[in-house]
Amino acid sequence: MSRRELLFLTLKGLLAWLALSGLVLFFGEGLITGLFPLLKAIMISMAPDLSPGLNVVKSAQSQLDYSIELSAWVLRPIYLNSSHFIPPSNVLTSSAHLLHGFVPLVIEGSMLLIWPVQGWRQRLLLIGLGLLTAVLVVMATLPALLLGKLEISFQDIAESGSNPRAAPWFVDWMVFCEMGGRWLLAIATAWLCIALQRAIL
Repeated sequence: MSRRELLFLTLKGLLAWLALSGLVLFFGEGLITGLFPLLKAIMISMAPDLSPGLNVVKSAQSQLDYSIELSAWVLRPIYLNSSHFIPPSNVLTSSAHLLHGFVPLVIEGSMLLIWPVQGWRQRLLLIGLGLLTAVLVVMATLPALLLGKLEISFQDIAESGSNPRAAPWFVDWMVFCEMGGRWLLAIATAWLCIALQRAIL
């Protein structure tokens, strides 16, 4: 690849990144709201002692800055250690930045938009596969982020007493995603889409 081709590919990647970031900025609220039923179902399977409620909250500083807010009702006592527990009917809250939650979609979409293809059918297939797999990655990461923040908020209390409650598995998954795993998943799913597209067309 020549220096000119490399520069052109880099510029295409930056433009794709900016375009997808802009789409998420303007239409992310509607997209995430449509995914709420799936997100809630996943959270219930991950934390059956909680009844999750999700809402999109607009920032007071910017009309385009949104956060996803989790309000989780405690259904059964959650024992943190031998002497502390969270009683039922309490509401636990956490939040995540909307753009942060859609990082996998932007990364994967940018890769697929600049990937060289031989026709519009291949491009459409790549985009379709990319949308599907990006949503799956969001489903695999965002619930763990919201629930993991809840767990971390009272883990110190659990550790302060005897027989502390073990942190659920999704806390480790959240840490992995926050340490770069979200980027890795997005890149891996982009390569999967490319392999599937080559196998189909």
